[in-house]
Amino acid sequence: MEIFNNTPTHIVIFIAITLLGIVLGKIVDELIKNYIKKIVSKTKTKIDDIFLDAIDLPTVVIIVVIFFYFGLNFLVLPEYIHKIIDNAIKVVVIFSITYFAVKFVDGIFEHYVAPLVERTKTKLDDHIFKPLKKFTKILIIVLGILTALSSVGYDVTAILAGLGIGGLAVALAMQDTIKNFIAGVLILIDKPFSFGHWVKVGDVEGIVEEIGMRSTRIRTFDYTLITVPNSNLLESSIENLTVRDRRRVLMTIGLTYNTPVEKIKKGKEIITNIVENHPATIPPYRVHFVEYGDWSLNLRVEYFVRNISFDYYLNSVDEINLKIKEEFEKEGIEMAFPTYTVYLEKDEKDN
Repeated sequence: MEIFNNTPTHIVIFIAITLLGIVLGKIVDELIKNYIKKIVSKTKTKIDDIFLDAIDLPTVVIIVVIFFYFGLNFLVLPEYIHKIIDNAIKVVVIFSITYFAVKFVDGIFEHYVAPLVERTKTKLDDHIFKPLKKFTKILIIVLGILTALSSVGYDVTAILAGLGIGGLAVALAMQDTIKNFIAGVLILIDKPFSFGHWVKVGDVEGIVEEIGMRSTRIRTFDYTLITVPNSNLLESSIENLTVRDRRRVLMTIGLTYNTPVEKIKKGKEIITNIVENHPATIPPYRVHFVEYGDWSLNLRVEYFVRNISFDYYLNSVDEINLKIKEEFEKEGIEMAFPTYTVYLEKDEKDN
């Protein structure tokens, strides 16, 4: 039985040559994995390891394709089938080269670029590294696809023109994403805050956990994770509470209205001495009798605590408040609390 004027002998020769290519490809694959890679692994440079790792699969595929194409010479096929097979082979070879390029670039980024990024002090390159790596690989894949299409007769110019119009539409649709990406880069350059900083942006307050290229994640003190678009951050006032060298304490201590002037002066002196002598506080220190309240004589107290940690701040304020209370009790100075005086008027008709 003949197929397209090919005798069984021709078909057997074609199959045998193709199988030979598959076997040879398998041998080359084993040779690269078990011998050549072991040899180059002993060298100081990593470039040969990256090259072999990337070239392994494409080499096997191209060897099989070469033997397959050589075996076709023993067959008689219609022109249109020859053309289809030729185009398919071109596409396979181009995709194999594209695979090699992507794998090679990926290895270069991982073994050479990543260590350089880790050694730098700035966080900017840490964030740009992954998007740049992904963009480079996508660019290689797109070029590979365009080359493959061009090799089989497609008009790449027309395709690129269509992509240009489509790209414009996509760019308009992704306007917010692009804006957030640019904002993320600007934040990394300007550095209004860093990882682990305590920030307040509008109604959001917490610790910065991640600064991405599109958004920033902030962990609130309720342990809720809030994702804020980077463009919103650029348009808002950012209060960085971590970079302060001190924390302000402002409070009002009310004394009862029957407190003598001398006791008020003594109370001011006690507060001033306690605040000034505490190791956690730094100037300015302000203690003033500022107003006659509804039910108290109010002392305005202001001082600053060294910004070591939030617990350090709380413990310092706790110690100062307890000491003030203790000294006031020793001196018999009474603190006020809301009180009201009620006057009862007796109706004369009830007499």
